[in-house]
Amino acid sequence: MKNNQTTLNRKDIVDNALGSLRVEGMKPSNELMKDFDAFIGGSKTIDQIIAETKERYVSLRRG
Repeated sequence: MKNNQTTLNRKDIVDNALGSLRVEGMKPSNELMKDFDAFIGGSKTIDQIIAETKERYVSLRRG
């Protein structure tokens, strides 16, 4: 039951984040959606997703 509750809590977090994006008129990338799925499944943390996203976009600016 604990694992199911944690998954539901993570799904709520993701749903809220996606709602905020939509309100701002933005659409998440496919990479971000995969990261969100990994977060819901428990294989990634929000801190990891933020770090990877920053790394991806900072490297685009430098390249």
